[in-house]
Amino acid sequence: MKAFHAAVLCLLLLTARPTIAAPPFPLKSTLKFDSASPYAMLIFESGEQRVVREWNIEVLSFDPQSRGWTYGPLKGWARFSPIKVQAPGERTFQAALVAPSGVYAINNISARFWHTCFDAGTQAFELAAGKVNYIGRIDPDAALQLLKTLPPKSRHGQHWFSFGEVKLTLTPPSAQPDWDDAVSHFLAQNFPKVTAPVVAAEPFAVSFEPGHSALAGKICQKY
Repeated sequence: MKAFHAAVLCLLLLTARPTIAAPPFPLKSTLKFDSASPYAMLIFESGEQRVVREWNIEVLSFDPQSRGWTYGPLKGWARFSPIKVQAPGERTFQAALVAPSGVYAINNISARFWHTCFDAGTQAFELAAGKVNYIGRIDPDAALQLLKTLPPKSRHGQHWFSFGEVKLTLTPPSAQPDWDDAVSHFLAQNFPKVTAPVVAAEPFAVSFEPGHSALAGKICQKY
C-alpha cells in the first residue's frame, strides 16, 4: 500500500504544473510595473487558430550555450493558460511577469494533456528587468494541428508529447512595423499603471534536448 501511495504521489508531481508564488498570474489590471522592478514583463501577440477551444504555451529560462533549461519551481518560467479562440481579425496579446531577467525560450505549445515540443527548433530572447519586452507574434496553428496525430484519449492524467516534427512559428518585432503602437494600446487598455519602457526583444533560433522522467519517459521539460 505504501508503494502504491508513493507511485500516485510521483504521478501527481509529474503531471502537475508549479504554482507561481509572486507575482500572481494572470496579471491584474491594477498592476503597477515600472523601470525599478526586478521583474521583466513578457508580451507576445497570439495568432489565430481554429483547432482547439483554448491552448497553452510555456516560456522557460534557458542557457543557449548548454542548450539546457535553468528554471526552478518558483522562478524562471511563465505558463500562458488558457489562450482562448479569438474573433476573426482580432489582435490578441498575452502578458506575464518573470524573474530573474535573462534569456528565455519557448518550450512547447499544448492543449490539455497534449504537447507539441519545440526541441527541433524554437526561439529564445533576452528579457530585461524593469522593461516591457515584446517578442513578436506566435502562430500556434501548425503546432496545434500536430496534436491531432497524438492519441485521442488520456487515462489517469497521462500526458502525450510530439517531438522533432515542427518548429515554432514566430514573427519577430522587426517584421511588424506597427508593433510598438499595438503593444502600447494593449497596455493602456489592460494595464494602465504600467509605466516601464516598451522594448523589442528580438528572438534568435535555438534547439534543445527533450527531458526525461521516470514514469512519463520522454518529455519536453526538464525534471
